[in-house]
Amino acid sequence: MRLRTRPAATIGSAAEGLPVGPVAFLLGYVKRHLPLSAAALAVVISGALCAVSAQYGLKLLVDGMTAPPHEGRERVFLSLALFLSLLALESACWRLGGWLGSRAVIKVGEDIRLGLFDSVAARSWQFFNGQASGALAGRIVAAATAGAAVLRTVVWNVLPPLMDLAGSVVVLATIDARIAAGLVVVAGAATWALHRLGGRGFPLHEAYHREAAEVSGNLADVLAHIGLVQACGARHREGERLARLMALEGAAHARSWMFLERLRCGHDAAFWLATAIVLTAAVWEWSRGAITTGGVVVASTLTLRVLMGSRELGLSLLGLAQQLGAVAEAISVLQARPSGEDAALQRRRKLKPLRARAGEIEIKGLRYAPESGGRPLFQGLDVQIPAGQRVGIVGPSGAGKSTLLRLIQGVVLPDRGDVLLDQQHLAAVAPDSLADAFAVVTQEVPLLHRSIAENLRYGRPGASWDEAVEAARAVGADAFIRALPQGYNTVVGERGFRLSGGQRQRLAIARALLRHEAPVLMLDEATSALDSYSELIVHRALLARVGERCRTVLAVAHRLSTVMDFDRVIVLHEGRLVEDGPPGELVRSRTGHFASTWHLQQRAFGMALAEQEA
Repeated sequence: MRLRTRPAATIGSAAEGLPVGPVAFLLGYVKRHLPLSAAALAVVISGALCAVSAQYGLKLLVDGMTAPPHEGRERVFLSLALFLSLLALESACWRLGGWLGSRAVIKVGEDIRLGLFDSVAARSWQFFNGQASGALAGRIVAAATAGAAVLRTVVWNVLPPLMDLAGSVVVLATIDARIAAGLVVVAGAATWALHRLGGRGFPLHEAYHREAAEVSGNLADVLAHIGLVQACGARHREGERLARLMALEGAAHARSWMFLERLRCGHDAAFWLATAIVLTAAVWEWSRGAITTGGVVVASTLTLRVLMGSRELGLSLLGLAQQLGAVAEAISVLQARPSGEDAALQRRRKLKPLRARAGEIEIKGLRYAPESGGRPLFQGLDVQIPAGQRVGIVGPSGAGKSTLLRLIQGVVLPDRGDVLLDQQHLAAVAPDSLADAFAVVTQEVPLLHRSIAENLRYGRPGASWDEAVEAARAVGADAFIRALPQGYNTVVGERGFRLSGGQRQRLAIARALLRHEAPVLMLDEATSALDSYSELIVHRALLARVGERCRTVLAVAHRLSTVMDFDRVIVLHEGRLVEDGPPGELVRSRTGHFASTWHLQQRAFGMALAEQEA
């Protein structure tokens, strides 16, 4: 099925002044389907007016039936026909309005989810570092659900009572202007009071939805790491923690709910008093002969209809406040004003795209501090990597190896200095175009809850089935894939949990190989989950495929045997380049970090082998 895409409100537009209030936010999406939404509103309003007009038809019918027989029964049947026609038209309007309204609400809900996803996905990686992914997903769903509820409430619970009030006042004015005026005052005052007081509960509703998002985020986080929870015997501990969070959510929910109930009690009292006054006045006027029996019936019916409608309107306005609170809480995070990193990312999206060719990398005077204002990790780093060169990056933990890859990839920008790819400054090109230049394999393999084939072709959706199979076969993954129940159509489970760590890494390497158009291949501990023999097989296949394409390779490794076949190794220590040269020469030098680590690993391997033989 072809995926439909629609323009979405991104944080870039937010930064340029897009209103982020809940009402303005929803109106922006409604305007995208204005003809459909306007048609639904017009039909619903027509249905409400037909309902009020039917009450006037009922008055004519009752008056005709209570009139003397000699005045003619023809008027009675005409009034009956009018009454029944209006009822039928009202029903038709409601059904048509339901059909049109449902389509409008569904489309707006889809657009909200797509728009918020686009807005969140456009954020910088610093934004995601400070957010729980489960909470972000929960907020997107909550905003769309609450937005749809707001639209349904406005169409079916706010507009009809307003039309009832307007139409009833007109009909009652033909019977007794004083009753009509009194009804306007009572209904208007009750609705205004509910709306005015209801606004005071907005912070309570927003607080409840904030607590609910916190619970959803924590629950998703625990379930995503259920293996860790079970391995540490933390099931009961996590249950108790969730119970404490849910208690806070429940308390916030209770405060929000009880506030609404107190307002409902006040409205019910006002409703009873207004009904008593209006009905008493109508009966009194009938007893004086001022209005007919039909007039009393219609006045009573319309009064009850309007006052009940005003109660529904008031309660709907309270519900709107609660739902708008949910939307406000969600967009306060999802469409908040962009940080400095986000704003810079949006400005860069307007730049020209990168034209990657051979994969030549140059780093000049690079300075970078992971924390703003903190101690710099890199200070004046200079590295030149010719196109097609295979470079290993080694060093102790915390030396900056993975951070250097992120800087070369353009995921983060240096505080000072330049990173160039094929003589193009990465800071001066559109960030979205950088994805075409790099194929990346990390130690933590990201796999989607989809089939193996979809995961393999995720970086290159246009790849053929044969190309995907060939890439899998090259890294020794084809055999285990075909042994699975559904082969390449097997769903890997959330984050690939149905596969072992080594199997996931093989898939990730095959996925990178499939992206052969990318001139730079990055491997960050890409074979750490493989045994030595499997690593050797994958390593040789990888270098053979890379050699065919003359791709530049950057590989972070702690196991130095991984990079011994490379053209060059650079050694980092606390962000400084301390060694640089062919791996064989670095080993023969017998000095420095690389040589000492190599000999240490070789001795450790020999000792382990001797213990096994003994």
